[in-house]
Parts: sequence; structure tokens; C-alpha cells
Amino acid sequence: MSSVSEGARPGRPMSAGTDLSVREATVALLAEVGYAGLRVQDVATRAGVGKAALYRRWPSKAALALHHLIGDLRPREYRDTGSLRGDLREVAADFVERMANPRVRAVLPELMADLMRDGTLQTVFEDVCLLPERELIRAVAERALERGDLAELPDLAWAHAQFAGPVFLWLTMLGGQGDPALIDRVADSVAASWMYEKEKDL
Repeated sequence: MSSVSEGARPGRPMSAGTDLSVREATVALLAEVGYAGLRVQDVATRAGVGKAALYRRWPSKAALALHHLIGDLRPREYRDTGSLRGDLREVAADFVERMANPRVRAVLPELMADLMRDGTLQTVFEDVCLLPERELIRAVAERALERGDLAELPDLAWAHAQFAGPVFLWLTMLGGQGDPALIDRVADSVAASWMYEKEKDL
């Protein structure tokens, strides 16, 4: 990640020990005071580093929280279940598990509000969340294409939104639960959409 002074990615990595201290301090303070009460100075003090060092790597508390809280919950590689529906359920289960995590659920609305106001956070958000998620969805789609379950690759940006959008809305805005029913509903919806595109092209 490049220099934050350019409004883009975080700067050069810290040592592993220092980075772990910052991560632990950020997550602990979010649990204690919430996102609204989080201050970069408090993270620096607890982690035993200078505030300037944090700002050289993360341009704001939003970037700091996004990187350490959500960045620690990156999507895993999805196993090949042998079927399109099974693979899509793996993806849906991962989105639900990560977004339903109490640490994430508690701060995500405020974090997203900052993201909408501050364009410099977009690159951090893309690097930490969007791009890894889309690449794993691409791998699922490519497997389906090889099996003959799809006629062509879906639009990855829209495919990503088909998972993230309903899960975020249900958990964050509508107060729903991250249970197996939600996983199945999302998987069924995406499977129906992808299969419709295949059948439409026949």
C-alpha cells in the first residue's frame, strides 16, 4: 500500500510486533469505547508507538479501524463442493459469518458513513475488502464455467453486490439474524440469477 499522504494506501509496513500491537490496541479500544469514541492518539498510546507513525500508514481513524477490524476478517478460499449451488452457499456463508461478527456489526454502519464522506478511504476499502472478495467469487465462477454450470462468467462487480448487498442490509439496516436461513436465501437468489443468465443465452 502506498503513502497515505497521496490519499491512497497505507505506507510501508511496520514490524510484525508493532503491527500486532496496533491491531490489538485498535480492536480492544473499539470494544471498549466504540467507533465514535476511538481516537488515533489512544491507539498509539496503548500500542506504544507515535501518533505520527500511525498517520503515516493510515490517514484517519476510519482507515485504521477498517484495516484492522474488517481487514482481519478477510474472506477465505472457498472449497469446491462440486456444484454451483453448493459453491454459492459457501460464499454466502462466509459473507454472513464475517458481517454478523459482533465486532464488525457494532461499528460497520458508522464506518460506512465515514467511507461515503471520505473518498480517500475508498482505496483502503477496495484493497482490504472488495478486491479479495471479488477474486474469490471469480474463482467460484470459473469453476462453474469449467463444469458447464455457466455459459460465461458473470459480471463480478454485480455478483459481489448480490452477496454483500442483501447481507449488509439484512444484518445492519433491518436487524436480521445471521443464521442458516439467510445463507440459503442469498445462495438461492444468486444461483437463480446466474442460471437465468445461462438459460437466457441458450
